[in-house]
Amino acid sequence: MKKNSSDKTDIKRVFISGIFTILPIAVTISLVFWLFNKVDYIFRVPLEKLLGIHLYGVGIVITLILTFAAGIFATDVIGKRIFNGFEKVMHKIPLVGMIYSSVKQVVDAFASKKGEGFKNTVLVQYPSKGIYTIGFITTNAPDSINGYTGEESVFVFIPTTPNPTSGMLVAVSKKDIVYLDVSIDNALKIIVSGGIVGYKEN
Repeated sequence: MKKNSSDKTDIKRVFISGIFTILPIAVTISLVFWLFNKVDYIFRVPLEKLLGIHLYGVGIVITLILTFAAGIFATDVIGKRIFNGFEKVMHKIPLVGMIYSSVKQVVDAFASKKGEGFKNTVLVQYPSKGIYTIGFITTNAPDSINGYTGEESVFVFIPTTPNPTSGMLVAVSKKDIVYLDVSIDNALKIIVSGGIVGYKEN
């Protein structure tokens, strides 16, 4: 009986080890495929309408080529100047400039080392009282909002799982903010993994 019990324990341990080995790979592949499917749809549909044939996967190929070309272009001295000029034009276009600037800031915040675009990891009661959600303080709310609420507030970005680049921006009173002793990097891991990755204090 002891031998059978030991065998069951070994099988359970091996199975659990397998789960923790496969899970990060599965989540990563799922996110990559989700992104590629979105991009593939954007490029594929117009080409299919133009040519009248099905072209599955062509959008992914085009995206990879464009991404690689953009990377080479952006790292070149002349390319940087041209790209900076393009950005200036984008910023001057009404609405487009606002959207481009906002998206770029969010992407830069996630791309920076350990999320330096964010100030603190916090808990806020969202979407209703009694439900606590992990978020990141981005900046202090303007006087126009503080004057309306009658309290000093901060903007908190609440990312979604498993894609943290999308989410909600909420203004929360400073007195309702719960500061966490968790780095931005660790908090992002918790959010992306859906809480599977353990809580790590600084």
